[in-house]
Amino acid sequence: MKLSLQNKGNVAFLTFSLFDGLPLKAAVSCRKGGVSGPPFSSLNMGLHVGDRKEDVLENRKRYCRALGIDEAMLINCSQVHGTHIEMVSEEDRGRGAFSLDTAIPDTDGLITASPEVPLTMNYADCTPLFFYDPVKKVCALSHGGWRGTAGDIAGKTVSLMAEKYHSRREDILGAIGPAIGLHDFEVGEEVILAMKPLFSEEEWPSLYRRKENGKYLFGLAEANHCLMKKAGLLENHIEDCHISTWAANDLFYSYRKEKGRTGRHMAVLMMEP
Repeated sequence: MKLSLQNKGNVAFLTFSLFDGLPLKAAVSCRKGGVSGPPFSSLNMGLHVGDRKEDVLENRKRYCRALGIDEAMLINCSQVHGTHIEMVSEEDRGRGAFSLDTAIPDTDGLITASPEVPLTMNYADCTPLFFYDPVKKVCALSHGGWRGTAGDIAGKTVSLMAEKYHSRREDILGAIGPAIGLHDFEVGEEVILAMKPLFSEEEWPSLYRRKENGKYLFGLAEANHCLMKKAGLLENHIEDCHISTWAANDLFYSYRKEKGRTGRHMAVLMMEP
């Protein structure tokens, strides 16, 4: 499987070959093709980072038009690095599209069984997690920061798809978007201790590295890939883009590398009729 960087109307975004040919729109915006000035240059999707609201809304308009989606229908959340997941439908379209005041509060995952309901999440180092069941026609989008990963938001998303929509785990397709890489994400021991209960002794060595300064390096994408498999997804049903936001900071925002003063890229997932 090979990821694909697209460019439409000078707006750059990433797609996944895993979803090619399916009635689905799934993408992660890059940081090129927008109107935001430094340090948000240029396609910032976050209304909460201090950027000019009118610039963010113009950026969202450009991105959505490139995807063939009405920006007024976007569903956005106030993300809190937790594991709360909301089930949404046509009635929720537009929440958070133009204002933080109308966003779904305290939520880091969205699931829908309705077509033309565009789910979104914002990121700048955390892990975009896409899920799609082509049999039951259910899709989900989650936000895997280190706290969400430690809370197994990937597994919880899959479990809700199975419980509420009767998805078979082996039918679900999963994709992992750009996140800060294993060799770039330095963490303290508290992160390692929070993660360890989730993984077996065989799985654990591939997820972290110990540094000489007493810190550790941890792989968010690798951890979420492992958690997707533990949740029941088949290995050939998972696509990881293998892009580090730190290393590819020219393409994607990195909160760590840019010391907290930066924009957000946006993942969008929507089933077509």
